[in-house]
Amino acid sequence: MAVCVAVIGKDNSPLYIGGTGNDTSTDNELSRQWLVHTALDALEERLASTNNTNLNSSANASRTELRDLYLGLLYSTDTHKIYGYVTNTRIKLVLVTSSTSPSGSNIRDAEVRTALRRLHALYADAICNPFHLPGDQITSTKFDKQVKSLIMNNV
Repeated sequence: MAVCVAVIGKDNSPLYIGGTGNDTSTDNELSRQWLVHTALDALEERLASTNNTNLNSSANASRTELRDLYLGLLYSTDTHKIYGYVTNTRIKLVLVTSSTSPSGSNIRDAEVRTALRRLHALYADAICNPFHLPGDQITSTKFDKQVKSLIMNNV
């Protein structure tokens, strides 16, 4: 089961961090932010290694790697698994799942990939709003509801 989803900007500033459940205590919010921010190191490392392989490989192979925006499992802890996705504009999407729940340990890679692609589509719809300024935090309640629905129904 997904614990939280985050959209991180080009400059590694959080644009949106949302989670499931009714617990909005400060400890829960801080733990979500900590999980997402620790994932940024792994994300940046994965992006740097991808860029280095693209420079060393042929043109056709680099094109196919650039098309795949899903980075897969970034790292795993005793209680959580963190997955990453990067858009063409270097916006980072992070999905944190619980590995302690019975459904959390059975999550397939294809399900996570699909959920992150849907989150990417939701993000694109949210920033297409003419009143949204690029780089600002996403405060749309519609986006928040759609993300929570995605988390509850798909992952």
